[in-house]
Amino acid sequence: MIPSTLCRGKVSKPDRMVGKLLRDRRGAVYVEFLVAFLPLFIFFECLVQLSGLLTAKLVVQHAAVTATRAAAVVIYDDPQYYGDEKVGSVTGKRLEAIELAAAIPMRSVRSLIDYELNFPSQPGGTDTRKDFGRDDLVRVRVKATYRCQVPIASRLVCDFVSSTRNLTGEAALPNQGASYDY
Repeated sequence: MIPSTLCRGKVSKPDRMVGKLLRDRRGAVYVEFLVAFLPLFIFFECLVQLSGLLTAKLVVQHAAVTATRAAAVVIYDDPQYYGDEKVGSVTGKRLEAIELAAAIPMRSVRSLIDYELNFPSQPGGTDTRKDFGRDDLVRVRVKATYRCQVPIASRLVCDFVSSTRNLTGEAALPNQGASYDY
């Protein structure tokens, strides 16, 4: 059964408004812009965050190389400069000097919030050496925590909950310490 208002050719005001809205094309460009812009914006944010992360990874690797070079010098250096500690051991002031050598390059990246340094005996090893012989290979691993800071992208590039990522750098050099007594 057809309503009486349609039989007489009259359309109610709400029906006219719905029809007018369905024919209206204003704002279509804005919606298309939002549909295209948001994924592109998030993509560029992720690129910025990833570039920061990769820069920090290079800095952590450089810190490992710097600490290894310092260790190769400090381990067999004159004990009088390190509180008369035993030559060949990585403890006390010798360890502090090596940690300082690793910390200096990492200060260039503000997003590196924490780091630890250890001396594994093999690549990827979990042990930590404290004593080195004259011709031993000195290996230093630097583990650092990077805090992602770019909105939205920090959740996608780094850990979703904490917005951090753990970075590791490792380097090794032969210990070429002096073969004489101080």
